[in-house]
Amino acid sequence: MRLDVKLDKARYFLGQAFCLMAPFFLFTSTVLAANPDEEFFPEIFCYASDSENKFVTENNNYNHQLSEDLNTIFERGTLRVLLQKKNDDCIISKTEKLLIEEFANTHNLKINWLYVNNDWELVTELITGNGDVIAGKNQSLVSGLHNKISFTHAWTSASYKVVQRSDTSRINRVQDLTGRHVAAYKTSPIWSYLVELSKTQTGMILQEIPKFDSYKKVLERVKTGQYDLAVIDSLFIDQYLTANNELQTSLSISDERNMAWAVRSDAKKLHKALNQYLNQQYLTHNVASIYIDDLPAIKSRGYLRVITNANLEHYYLNNGNLNGFEYELLREFAANNQIRVDVVIAKSKEEMFKLLQEGKGDVIAASLATNFLEHNDSFQYTKPYDYASPVVIGRKKDNLIVDVRDLVGKRISLSRNNPYWNYVSQLKEQGLDFELIDAATEDVTTIMSQVAFGIYDLTITGSHQIRFSHMKEMGLDTKFVLFEPLAHRWAVRTDSNQLHNALNEFIEREYRGMKYNLLHARYFEQSEKQDSLENRLVKIDSLSPYDDVTKYYSTKYGFDWRLITALMFQESRFNPNANSYAGAKGVMQLTRTTAELMGLSDVKNVEKSIDAGVRYLSHLRDKFDNSILLHDRMWFAVASYNSGYTRLKRARLLAEKMGLDKNKWFQNVELAMLSMAKPYKKNGKKVRNCRCGQTVVYVREIRTRYFNYIRLTETQQLVMRPYTNNSSRHRVN
Repeated sequence: MRLDVKLDKARYFLGQAFCLMAPFFLFTSTVLAANPDEEFFPEIFCYASDSENKFVTENNNYNHQLSEDLNTIFERGTLRVLLQKKNDDCIISKTEKLLIEEFANTHNLKINWLYVNNDWELVTELITGNGDVIAGKNQSLVSGLHNKISFTHAWTSASYKVVQRSDTSRINRVQDLTGRHVAAYKTSPIWSYLVELSKTQTGMILQEIPKFDSYKKVLERVKTGQYDLAVIDSLFIDQYLTANNELQTSLSISDERNMAWAVRSDAKKLHKALNQYLNQQYLTHNVASIYIDDLPAIKSRGYLRVITNANLEHYYLNNGNLNGFEYELLREFAANNQIRVDVVIAKSKEEMFKLLQEGKGDVIAASLATNFLEHNDSFQYTKPYDYASPVVIGRKKDNLIVDVRDLVGKRISLSRNNPYWNYVSQLKEQGLDFELIDAATEDVTTIMSQVAFGIYDLTITGSHQIRFSHMKEMGLDTKFVLFEPLAHRWAVRTDSNQLHNALNEFIEREYRGMKYNLLHARYFEQSEKQDSLENRLVKIDSLSPYDDVTKYYSTKYGFDWRLITALMFQESRFNPNANSYAGAKGVMQLTRTTAELMGLSDVKNVEKSIDAGVRYLSHLRDKFDNSILLHDRMWFAVASYNSGYTRLKRARLLAEKMGLDKNKWFQNVELAMLSMAKPYKKNGKKVRNCRCGQTVVYVREIRTRYFNYIRLTETQQLVMRPYTNNSSRHRVN
């Protein structure tokens, strides 16, 4: 952006700030509404009218008591959330509303939404005790009164962005607005800046969006060509673009602003509780990121999102390790393309395709027998990477079942999501008289146990699944093969042609090669030395041997316990006797210096080591400025745990010199770390500055494992055992 344009933006925003400050000395504060009906908020609390007052209650006698912090809120049973009545045509985003509601639910609190007219009233109502939390605002809120209020971690950033059709020339610079029609709300803070911009960009025409029109309607008009371009707050764009590859965001018209919640400066317990909640919960909201793109973009972001389900053939957890034929095969593909694998877990085939279409995954890998899938123009399938035959399973004693004619009179159970369901249904329609029953579960072992107990007579499963089924132990055997082997293929979106081609090339190269054969044999082929694979848990009851302890100390210091578990696995594989070449010891791999700093004398004591390690990670996180977005502070802390805070400080300074964002880890400070890792010559000798490249890999490995732990535990509904050493320690202080 040109310097003069930046100066114009600065003048505009300074003017806006002055206009906001002026009324402070004159206004009389009044809370306008409480508890509006949900029906008034059809779309994320959006409205755009100057005179609209349907949110206003006739009862202004709300009992305003000075909040005495979190204990008073618990006694009251209500969290009072202050919002500005008119905030860029929307009050808060859907994500922010969800976060606040989740926090309230966590503490069994109801929410009172309280509305005021401007920023100064927000702060005044807060500091006089008429509200508990300010939402829907950024950290620049009333900067002159920051000594009266405290901000939580910044949970996201936002800016005003250009939205355009995907098939039009992308807007990358302000100059690209020349000759374009740009639609915006006149009530938006960016309007005045756009007016000035239209004077400098030849042929740029500014259109006013009717103030009552929703964002959804505006985006529909861009899609249909009624609007050439539209400028919208990014807080409210994403939720409307989730499954729409016809639109894209491009140029940011404004600088980014960090969104955070504000509390009174003396409400320390509430402030701590909100930060703990954000630390433990907010990262999980970003797991299912939305990308509708192809292989080059996937390589750019560094990871491939694989949609599958959690079972012993596709994807499962064993002693902290991630396993599964589909997972390991695609991990090999990812390694060939210098990217990693993130897993998105679905509960059914229908959900898999929905996630793929919505851009929440890149490829489906779940033994898809495409012969039985309905044709859909939105998806395309790879070449076969495996084959399996449907086999009929029954009790050993029923030895007269040898072909389809013997199905007559039998009760056959299988999941409606089973790829063979339609085929078996057709057999019934063709005259074979048997009872077909929906098992209401996709778990092969569960269905087989029902057959073993005589609840049903038969079931049908893929030949590749037999090894996982405990079939022999249950007194079952295969009766006959129903038909010839079916091809298993991966699925991608129709517009992901480069990914589709790359997967096909990988299959052609690797199919029945040495690596493939070893992997296939390990998972699917019977052997005399059949290992304990059948005994590995399909339903997860732990991530590590120390889940109860990890959860307690993670909560105490404000972390998601699954992040700590992922870090612990990366450090020691949960081995309390682990030793590194650098002298780090124990499950958290603490050096003697760090252990002494944390007051730890016995690093082999698992509980004390976890306590010290998590406390040290918290110490590192607190060293980074609170204005840095929460997830970036988290990854800075993780990187510092591996490389040291001083080195991270140097890397951030270097990132700034390189023109990168020093407040963002991925694709920014991590690139500076890689630059620091390059050897240089000193006195004619090659010298390595640091092993900083290891830190980059370290953080990415932990991130991948952490997100996969999230998906596994949420899907499998992992049940935690309570930490019983001292029950009083569970209370958040």
